[in-house]
Amino acid sequence: MTFLDRISSQKLAETESVRSIRFQPRSISERIARKFTIQKKKGGNRDPYQELEIAYVAQISLAWEALNWNYVCFQQRKANGDGERFYCTARIAQRFQQFQVLLQRFIENEPYQRDRRPQVFARTRISSPKLLQVPEFQEADEDGENIISPTEFSSILEDAIRTFMNFLKADKKNPRQILKSFVKTTSSSMKMGLKGLLRRRRCWNKKWVQGEEEEMDILMGLIDMKIVSRTLRMGEISQEQLQWCEEKMTKVGALEWKSSKRVLPASFFPLN
Repeated sequence: MTFLDRISSQKLAETESVRSIRFQPRSISERIARKFTIQKKKGGNRDPYQELEIAYVAQISLAWEALNWNYVCFQQRKANGDGERFYCTARIAQRFQQFQVLLQRFIENEPYQRDRRPQVFARTRISSPKLLQVPEFQEADEDGENIISPTEFSSILEDAIRTFMNFLKADKKNPRQILKSFVKTTSSSMKMGLKGLLRRRRCWNKKWVQGEEEEMDILMGLIDMKIVSRTLRMGEISQEQLQWCEEKMTKVGALEWKSSKRVLPASFFPLN
């Protein structure tokens, strides 16, 4: 995250500098000079906003991998441990609650910002570095530390995941950006399949004790699809990033037809 923060901070400054130059009143001679300068640089330099957008997508992808890992790790420990002796630290639970609060605050404040999501996010990260900083799950030790039950911690962790989904939903698509038809069709059909499976499993919830966990699995699959969709909306996308999206969609498609737990390996977003 620190490396991505440095990129975001640098590209945010460059983006705002370009915008201020573009809209600042200039004389005719300055406009002509700037036009020739742009023509010389055209094709040689990348738009700083596009690099800022790539850093943003990498950050949300990395945060989701960490959040997903925490959930899977907790569920595995909960399943393998003794329910009466397995506890979680209240300190870690508070960090996940803080993670959720910061995300919710960002969602509420963003509509009042003038810029696009990558710019608003980068600017907020500068003033609030813990935004989207996922804590690490730790089991309570026998050292007198305050503890909470697995049920309480599970509720906190699931609320954090749902808030992260709301965070992704609030990232509105620019009307000028249109996805290619085949990508949109594939993404939509897979998402509908996941939602259909979610509706069916809600019915099964009356018969199966594991209904809530299965519902979370489907929600996490939808989050994967949201991140893939956001990646495809970038102004520029490389072959490696397209391949990453394809791998993500393949894993989600496999999850749709399997009732097993999410034990998928981490897949890190390529910057190039």
